[in-house]
Amino acid sequence: LSQGNETVALEAAAAADNKKTYLWEDSDLYFKRLATFKPDTYFAKPLAISPLVCAAFGWENVGRDIIKCAHKQCKATLCIKFHPALDKESHANLCAKYLNLLASSHKDVCPFQSFAKRSLKVMERKSKTNNAVIIDVEEENSNEPASLMDRVESALKCSTVDLYVPPYMLPLCNEMKRFEDFTGDGSVTKQSVEEGAIKIQRQIDAKGAVGVEMPDVVSTYCREVLSDPNTELFDKSENCSRDAYMLSAFGWSLCDEDGSAGDVMGVVMKCNLCLSKSVLASAAPTMNAESPKKKKRRIDTLKEANIKVLESHRAYCPNVSGFARGVSDQSKPGWKVVLSNLRK
Repeated sequence: LSQGNETVALEAAAAADNKKTYLWEDSDLYFKRLATFKPDTYFAKPLAISPLVCAAFGWENVGRDIIKCAHKQCKATLCIKFHPALDKESHANLCAKYLNLLASSHKDVCPFQSFAKRSLKVMERKSKTNNAVIIDVEEENSNEPASLMDRVESALKCSTVDLYVPPYMLPLCNEMKRFEDFTGDGSVTKQSVEEGAIKIQRQIDAKGAVGVEMPDVVSTYCREVLSDPNTELFDKSENCSRDAYMLSAFGWSLCDEDGSAGDVMGVVMKCNLCLSKSVLASAAPTMNAESPKKKKRRIDTLKEANIKVLESHRAYCPNVSGFARGVSDQSKPGWKVVLSNLRK
C-alpha cells in the first residue's frame, strides 16, 4: 500500500470503538521502516522493543538510539537508551515504559497511536490469561489463508485464542505464516520450506556452493525432543539437497535485491524477518586480480563470510529468539516451531 492508502486503512481501523478489528497489510512500508534499524544505531535492545516491534508500530531508526514516527502527520521522536549500570529489575521497568511510549508518543492525529495501543492491550490481556490455546477442529484441518486470518481476528478480540506470532505482526510478513501451521500434518510449513529450498538449490547447482554445518543445539533438539537422532527431517525432499532444505527451514532465502551478488563468490542469502544477509560460499572461489579490494569490501557488508544457519541471524530474529511475551518473557525460538512442524 502507498502511504496514502495506509493512512486511510489505519484511520478506518481507528474510526469507531465498536468497529471490527482492521487488519491492514502494509508489508512494503513495514519493511522500509525495518530496514532503517542498523546494528550500530539501534543495538542490544530488549526483545519487547526490538526493531520488528518498533517498525510494526510505525517507527523508523534515524540516529543512534533515536527513532521517529514515519507517518507524515506525526513525526514523533523517541530516544531509547539503557544505562549499563541498571540492575535487572530497573532495566525491565524501563523497558516496559519504552514499550508503552511506542504507542503513547504518537500524536493524537497519528493512526499508529490507536493501532499500537490496541495491540499492546491485546498482548497484555493474553499475558494475564497465560496464553491459553483454543483450536477449533475445522480450523485445525484447514490450509486456507482465510482461516489463518480469521484466527488472527479472533486472537485480537479474545484472549483465549493464542498465536505464536503476535497477531498485530502476522499480516505484515508472509514468512511468519509458517509458524502458524495448525494443520495436523505440518503441510503448510512443509510446502513453504520446500518451495524456498528448491530456489536455493538452483543457485547451489549454478555456483557450486559449499555445504552448511548443522549446529549442535539443533542435533540435540532433534535427538532429544523430536526423536530424530539422524536429523532425517532434512532429507525428505526429492527436489533439493539437505543443505538447501536446511537453509530454508532456518529462515534463509535467496537475496533478490538488484546487484546483491556483486563480486561475492557464492550465493547471497537473506532472512526476510530480520533482514540479515550472509553468503553461502562457493566451493572453489576464484579471485579477480584486478579488483580484490572491491571484492573484500562487498563481503564485509554482509554478516558472515560463510553462512551459519542460526548465528548469522540478528539477535532479535524470531527464528532464533522467538517473540517477546511481555517484557521479561519470550516464546521458544522459531526454528524449533518449524522443525516440530516438519517432523509431523
